[in-house]
Amino acid sequence: MALQERSRPSLLAIFFVVAFGISWAAWIPIAASSQGWISWDIPSTLVRLIGAFGPTLAAVIVTTFFTGRSGLRALFRRVVAWRVGVLWYAFALLWPAAQSLGTTAVHVALGGTAPDFAHPPVLDLYPAPPEAFAAGLWILLPFIFLQQLLLGSAMGEELGWRGFALPRLQAGMYALRASLVLGALWGVWHLPLFFIKGDPLADTFFGWFLLGIVGDAILYTWLFNNTGGSVLLVLLLHASTATTGLFLPVTDASPLIGAVVTWIVALTVIARFGPRDLARPGGPRPAAPAAGAHR
Repeated sequence: MALQERSRPSLLAIFFVVAFGISWAAWIPIAASSQGWISWDIPSTLVRLIGAFGPTLAAVIVTTFFTGRSGLRALFRRVVAWRVGVLWYAFALLWPAAQSLGTTAVHVALGGTAPDFAHPPVLDLYPAPPEAFAAGLWILLPFIFLQQLLLGSAMGEELGWRGFALPRLQAGMYALRASLVLGALWGVWHLPLFFIKGDPLADTFFGWFLLGIVGDAILYTWLFNNTGGSVLLVLLLHASTATTGLFLPVTDASPLIGAVVTWIVALTVIARFGPRDLARPGGPRPAAPAAGAHR
């Protein structure tokens, strides 16, 4: 049975503690083993996947304990909220590719070398015999997209960050401030991955990564607020970002360039839609959490 309203502590604080606790408990031993600090043969693929699902698991656990079935129904109702304008689908599916290509264009314009588009990362991460690609590499895209959507970081994170935390943060502060707070926590949540040898983040400067992901958080809030709080749309955006990184090779550009490209769009959104709601006037609004559920 759900805990009585009057006895609920801060659900947001509990959520973040549980989300970080699950993920870091999985990732820190992998990082320590990777660095040679401990000798432990860890099944890293499975454990890393568990860590990636920390936010979603935390959302389900905290919601179940404190708000019961009604809270779970409200949480999962956001996942099937699909009736939104087609332009929001277009943004969710195409923005990551536009951001990636924009970053490459700026890098090349500054004198950098263009990446090898004929050899995207998917060829190294999903090894297969050459005949598997006889019909073209892009035939794999829908299958890998579904994998990223259902079994990757999209499903692992978004029920937590946007489904649970964002509506509660926005219940007590402007959308822009909620985005900045959530973006900073979202970035710090990734911190153990920077110490895992071989991880894509291991060679990245954390400062530029944090700057970029806070900018991303603003765009996620903009999409979320303008689709009535649809977790489905932010799931699609997150999965599109992961899939884009597999099919579009990245340049050797500093992550700062990608962060700047993201922030140019984020600042345009803030100027156009306003920091209070990051949404067009009269448009759909996310349903607020139940009274008292955000404290």
